[in-house]
Amino acid sequence: MAYTCLSTALPTAGISLLFLTFVTFLCHVNCVTFSDPDNAYSQYLPNWTPDGRQGASFRFKSVRSDALLLLHHFNNRSSGEAVYNFWIELKGAKLQATHVFETFVETVTIGSSLDNDQWHSVDYSKDSAGSLTLRLNGKEQEIKLKSHKYGLAREKLSALTYTDSVVTLGGLAPSSSEMAPREFSRLLGCMEKIKFLSQNGVLQDIPVDSTVGTTDGCNNKCFTENHCQQGQCINQYYRTVCDCFDTGYEGQYCQQKGNMELTFHGQNYIQYQFNKLGQTVSRDKFRINLQFKVGEEHQAGVLFYATGSVPVETYLAVYMDNGRITVKMHTGSGDPMVTTSDTALNDDSWHKIFIRLDGRFLLVVIDDQSNSNQISGDMHQLHLDPDVYIGGGPALKGKPGLPVTYNYIGCLKEAYVDYDNLIGGVKMNSSMITFNGGTPIFECVELGHTPLTFPNKRSQLILNEWTTGELNLKFTFRTSFPDGILVHALISIDDTPDGFLNVHMVNGSLELQVDLGTNGGTNRQKAVNVGTSLHNTAWHDVHLAIRSGNILLTVDGRMVGIPHKHSMVSRSAIYLGSDVSGANTGFEGCMRQIHIQGNTLSPLKVINSDMANGVTIDGCQIALNPCASGELECENGGACTHETNGTKCTCNAKEYTGSRCQFPLFKKSCADYYRAGDRESGPKRIDVDGSGPVPAAHVMCDFSTGRLKTTIEHNFKAKTLLRSYGGPHLDFKLQYRDMTPELLAAFVKHSSGNCRQLFSYWCYESPIRLGKFTRVYGPTDNEISEYPDRFKTQCNGNRQTWQQDIGYMTRNLPITRMRVLNKKQTEFTRATLTLGPLECFESAAASKPNTVTFFTPESYLTLTPLKKSLSFIFRASAVGNVVFHQMRGDKIPNSILGYIAEENLFTFETNLNGKTDEVSVATTRSMIDGEWHTITIDINEPDILFIVDNDSEILSVPIGQSIGPFRGRLRLGGTPEVPAGKEGLMGCISAVTKDSVDIFLYDFYNEFKQDAIQPGCKSKCAKNPCKNGAQCVDKWTSYECVCAHPAQKGKNCEIDNTKDMVSFSEPTVHLEYTPSSTEFLTSNLHLSFRTYQSDALIFYANDHLHNFVQLELMDSAVLIFKYNSGRQIVEVMVDSRDEAMLLNDGAWVDVSIERDAEITVLKVNGEMMQEAGEPVNLLTQYHDDPFNGAEETVMPPRVFVSSDKVDNYTLALIGGAPDLMTSLPGLQGCIRGFMIGDEHLPLKPLATRKMQGVSTQCTDNCAQGACQNNGECTELWSSFRCNCTSTSYSGRLCSKDVGANFQSASLLVYPFTLYEDESDKSTEMDSLTFGFSTETDSGVLAYIRSDDEQQDMDKSIVVKLMDGNVEASVDFGNGPTTISIEGPFNDGYRHVVAFKRFGNRILFDVDNQDGNFTTLTDASPVQFTRRAALVAGGVEYNVTRFGLDGAGGFQGCIAGLDYNGIKPLELLFGAYAPSDSIGVSKAQCAMLKMDESESSDGDNGDGDMTSGKPAGSGSSHSRSSQSGISSEWNVKPAEGVEYVEPKKQKTKIDPEIIKYSIIAACALVILLLLVLIIRMACKLKQNDKEEEAATMEEMTPLRRKDLEQIDAAPTRNRTLAEGVPVSNSNSYTPVPREDPQPLPSQPPSQPPPSPQPQQQQPPQPQQVQSEPQVVATGQFTVEASPELKDEPPIPMIDDDVDDDEITEATPLTSNEDIPPPVPTSAPPHLTPPQPKKDIPSEDAPNGHEKDVPSESVPSESAPSESAPNGHKPLVKNDSILSESETAV
Repeated sequence: MAYTCLSTALPTAGISLLFLTFVTFLCHVNCVTFSDPDNAYSQYLPNWTPDGRQGASFRFKSVRSDALLLLHHFNNRSSGEAVYNFWIELKGAKLQATHVFETFVETVTIGSSLDNDQWHSVDYSKDSAGSLTLRLNGKEQEIKLKSHKYGLAREKLSALTYTDSVVTLGGLAPSSSEMAPREFSRLLGCMEKIKFLSQNGVLQDIPVDSTVGTTDGCNNKCFTENHCQQGQCINQYYRTVCDCFDTGYEGQYCQQKGNMELTFHGQNYIQYQFNKLGQTVSRDKFRINLQFKVGEEHQAGVLFYATGSVPVETYLAVYMDNGRITVKMHTGSGDPMVTTSDTALNDDSWHKIFIRLDGRFLLVVIDDQSNSNQISGDMHQLHLDPDVYIGGGPALKGKPGLPVTYNYIGCLKEAYVDYDNLIGGVKMNSSMITFNGGTPIFECVELGHTPLTFPNKRSQLILNEWTTGELNLKFTFRTSFPDGILVHALISIDDTPDGFLNVHMVNGSLELQVDLGTNGGTNRQKAVNVGTSLHNTAWHDVHLAIRSGNILLTVDGRMVGIPHKHSMVSRSAIYLGSDVSGANTGFEGCMRQIHIQGNTLSPLKVINSDMANGVTIDGCQIALNPCASGELECENGGACTHETNGTKCTCNAKEYTGSRCQFPLFKKSCADYYRAGDRESGPKRIDVDGSGPVPAAHVMCDFSTGRLKTTIEHNFKAKTLLRSYGGPHLDFKLQYRDMTPELLAAFVKHSSGNCRQLFSYWCYESPIRLGKFTRVYGPTDNEISEYPDRFKTQCNGNRQTWQQDIGYMTRNLPITRMRVLNKKQTEFTRATLTLGPLECFESAAASKPNTVTFFTPESYLTLTPLKKSLSFIFRASAVGNVVFHQMRGDKIPNSILGYIAEENLFTFETNLNGKTDEVSVATTRSMIDGEWHTITIDINEPDILFIVDNDSEILSVPIGQSIGPFRGRLRLGGTPEVPAGKEGLMGCISAVTKDSVDIFLYDFYNEFKQDAIQPGCKSKCAKNPCKNGAQCVDKWTSYECVCAHPAQKGKNCEIDNTKDMVSFSEPTVHLEYTPSSTEFLTSNLHLSFRTYQSDALIFYANDHLHNFVQLELMDSAVLIFKYNSGRQIVEVMVDSRDEAMLLNDGAWVDVSIERDAEITVLKVNGEMMQEAGEPVNLLTQYHDDPFNGAEETVMPPRVFVSSDKVDNYTLALIGGAPDLMTSLPGLQGCIRGFMIGDEHLPLKPLATRKMQGVSTQCTDNCAQGACQNNGECTELWSSFRCNCTSTSYSGRLCSKDVGANFQSASLLVYPFTLYEDESDKSTEMDSLTFGFSTETDSGVLAYIRSDDEQQDMDKSIVVKLMDGNVEASVDFGNGPTTISIEGPFNDGYRHVVAFKRFGNRILFDVDNQDGNFTTLTDASPVQFTRRAALVAGGVEYNVTRFGLDGAGGFQGCIAGLDYNGIKPLELLFGAYAPSDSIGVSKAQCAMLKMDESESSDGDNGDGDMTSGKPAGSGSSHSRSSQSGISSEWNVKPAEGVEYVEPKKQKTKIDPEIIKYSIIAACALVILLLLVLIIRMACKLKQNDKEEEAATMEEMTPLRRKDLEQIDAAPTRNRTLAEGVPVSNSNSYTPVPREDPQPLPSQPPSQPPPSPQPQQQQPPQPQQVQSEPQVVATGQFTVEASPELKDEPPIPMIDDDVDDDEITEATPLTSNEDIPPPVPTSAPPHLTPPQPKKDIPSEDAPNGHEKDVPSESVPSESAPSESAPNGHKPLVKNDSILSESETAV
């Protein structure tokens, strides 16, 4: 009906136009732009089940070739349940879908060049049977998932318990990061038409759950951020770039006229990174432009080269050969497409090359020569490696498609790949563009002749053009070295083969030396010299000629010669630069313009031939002093030294290594240290970028838990004041130690975003309002608007009390900037902030998606060739395992093989440039212990650094030789070419990084073809079969348990004899054990003990012949084992002080005594060891004096009888011995795990219940913080004792707190003379301790003074607070001695003061900071006599002596006051108070200060802050909440810079957007109005007809008649609601009521009156007396009679609304004035809300006004301001109508 009405009401064309406009508008609204490269994502929650149908469709456009499009996973996976992931990504500009279920990883790849910023449509579906379909732009690929092949997957899927289905688009959401198999690049582009498959198979829209870093619509930033002055703006979604191609301009914004030129010397080239992730890119669309200029002397060189070999070999090459330019492209099928210039172009003029590939169409333009090609065959794409080279490249020899392998010599300009200006990128140091081979010259300079560089004294050039007869050799040279061979040849003179010819430098002069051989024993050597100071780095001309019986040498026009009359024949080639042997005596410098026998040598041809050995082309930059010229640049602070025997860099041996100090010895992360075997937590230095330019950073590594924590400190001081009354807005910029913001962001990303920062905000009437008043920014200037995790803000309540907001920030970390707006101030506003250090976490275990297990030695993974670096971790268990193999290529045989040669030796076999080397790294850790080990290979010419765990070796190649390239495949875990005696790895490999790119190992194997490779590290130790802390050593087919303690036994160490223990609480008790043999005296022994004693006998055993063994502790750190060897007493002693350890600190000490026939070894804790060479030799005969009078510390009873009458026995005493036998005290402590050989000595059965002082438990009574408030705990083995000294607390547990509150006039006086007899006190000692807390600067804390009898002999001890510092003054009659400890200590926390005096020595300390002793002056007496009073908290009236003149009272709290055992506060508040006090009240002082990190683990309440209004600034004395870092970081704390909040400016919007938005909005409004009007008309018309018909049918005839009479009569004056009269104003509209005022903080004194029911009277019929007036009222027409205007109103009834549901009332209007009625009193429940008056309140926070109680509300009869003319508000159902109900 509605459709028919609409169709007839509007023309079809108009509807279509409006509908099209509307749909266009909606399309833009439903689009989304992903514009944040670090955080963007959108998350959806489709209703998918693990075993149900899944699918989605969308359209996208992207400028990234690698990005995540869609990831699906399930949350809440239980431990042990199957792993499931599905994702669609752009990978190398192709679309790839990956399905992971359990160990099955299956992929589908389709399309290419999808990073072209064009729309592409994608949809996929997967059914429960395992059919996966992927469609791209209408093309479809379908696979049957092998994981579902046998139907087992569906059973497992249906059994899964996790059901929270999550889909993220464009990037990983934080909740998906842990579930994702690896990191993904985020999408930069747009997505639209996003739909998800429902369970009934219908694609439908679902709402977005969360989104970050996205904007609505597909936004083109060129509309709003087009800075390009020339050229075309390119939208990259998070920024814009300018394409300046073919504009004649360049620069970032195409603002500079002209095109920059760049000169290439033959050693330079540009490396352009086609793909940032280091992966192969597939392209069928690109644009390349080059302009070049080459001189006629240069005929060959490579201008552009790109290649790739996966999946097929393709390339694009642009090169010059014989002066002609050739462009050659091969896509992998058919013949290469070749375009060659018609003429030679090396004419020293500018020429242009333009290449465009568009699908199958290839256009090549060389100047005016154009060639179009149509690519045929199945393949038309280029699959390219990420690096593209311009002007040459590294090791071009053997590259496909390159007949010329010389680097380019000439100039380039306007070099573009797509819109990237390569030369401009070199100038701006772009991260994607690298200039190699020296410093770039940004102009086209005249190159002249290309020099050849001889970089070292072994470099040489071999010329074979001369054999006999005349010689003609010319060249030019330069050098900075005074000595060296330039020319050398072996010659035969008159058929005698023993002559030679040399031209060499000698002290800067050139010497011609000829050896004509010997004749009759006479040496016929001749030499002549020419020139001086020829090593002045200038170019010098040399001409060597042999003709007409003369050997002539001409240097710079000066000629010398040696005549000869002999037959001269060459026995060798002519060597330039060194002699035949290549010894280290050659020439170091440059040569050019080399001519021999009339032929000119081409440098480019020479350098790539066998003629050159170590010779390079580099523009002769090394010819000067390499150190002075900067050619040899020592990195990382290395010192360059240039000597006659060579140039070298001297490195800091502890930090860097390599020929140029280019290799850091630091690990890249704390995890790398841990996996390399460094398990010690503490400060370390990490080098995040390895050999990159960023120096190493100081961090704190914590390995104490299963998670590896890295802490980086910053310069934001704890408790920094952010807000105060009258304070300005502040802007803080934080500095992190040794880290740039970019490096911090990379570090956090490497940690998978698993980082946090403590955020602790203390406030007093100072709301935080994060994102509004407090703006926090991360390293990329992204604002952090989310509150920390588990963070419930208290401060936003703005209360008049101290509160704390505390939690951990976890997103966009670290915080590098904060902007604080000081708003909402009151007189007491104050806020401080403590920001914790950056803490990042990594798992100690390897990540499963990046880990594989090799179960057979024949299995391995295949990766692309190594280029610059390789690192990974592995686990192995056998010697001879091949861990990796970089195989040789077909044409280039460079290779590296790595294997475990020995348990502690890892060997690298290399074959580089035809030379084989073997580099072995001796390791401190066993390579076959089943633990993770690290391998790192770093190539940084001329060195290769090999690192195994923490050990390393370097292999160097001669300068000029390259390392690589490697053309063969890289094998991990084994190799198809296993050397003899070796086999592949059986173990695990993980965390593979190749060429600085993390490798996702799932991409490189197929579990269906390689059954012996499985994801994760699956080992026999996975289920941890070893018990009681034993270490499991994986053998991959079996395992071995290494017990943590020798007392543990069994295959799995399941028998734990360490639980068999006894403790001795008294030194006089011991246990007795009677062995059945003498094995106790000869076997290995092992036990553990713990004690706090300095000296103790641990055990003693002897037999009837006085053979004995004995173990005792001496001097807290010396363990002595004694035994007899025959009649000699032997001692083996270990002193732990050599290792800075004590053996009586309460920790368990493991003792092993290893004995054999020749030697006895004593080991302590497995590390400290000593041995004795005397053998085990028991006495076999009884002796009354067995040891010839030697001293015995334990002597058993001796019976002086013959040996044949002695009873056989062996007795062992454990824990001590009877007093009659020894003076050594017995052990107070514990013994456990006593082993005799392999047998366990049971201890518990020896301890009977009747024995006093022996227990079968060893409880650490002090371990759980038994003593509170920093009390010192003493272990008593059966109990403990607390020492509360210097805590200001008392009681058995140091928990009793007796404190008093002091005001400025308060005072506490304890008089000594009334209660103490001084003679009973020592006058040479004083001990005063107490605690205090305050926020005031100064005041007297306590003093002890003498009496008033001898004022000239005043004596006193005074402790004061002075400007926040604590000061003690001692004066015994000869002037004061003052000791001050710097604070400030007025920070509101409790601080503990300790004053100790011993004669003239004083120890003064605050907060146990280990204060130093101070000595009083020699003249000072050491006795404090006539003590009169102890005064605390103030100064006595009129007392100005004792250094108290001008001193003020103390305002704060004092607790635990103790002077020489007297505790005045306890006496004051006890039953008996022998002290006077003024204004002193009992109070509990503030708590001792804790680190913020401690408080964060508790509740979020007020913590340790004192109540009351704040005073003073935040304390700078508070200890930093950050972890300690190695070495002192002297950095200025971050200070807030005053910040002026800018005025809001209107955002500039592109006019096009405004125009189209207005059009779309107008069209939408018109369409909606038309639809609404027509729909209403249709509905009304239809309703009227239906109701009229129904009503007439149902009415009785009488009712119909009555109705007809009513309709015919004049209508009364009616209203729509009872009590609301008809208005006489045509302009009147109902006024909605105002929003309710906020509820008061306290309830009103009287409750509101109860609502009264209102009775309504039925309307009375009225008589019609005049013509009716017709008045329009909305949909209805009402007739009103003027004669009956004052009649009671009659309700108006709408047939469509029930009587009790009327929600809208519209007053009738009339053409005549109708006077308003007199207001009447309304029932209380109808009284409108009155505006409330505000009055000050003492209880309201922030000075807020308090609500007036109900009595102050104006009278109900007063006219309401909310309605005109005093009308009452409209009512419905006895309640006030809402605003929506009164609106028309």
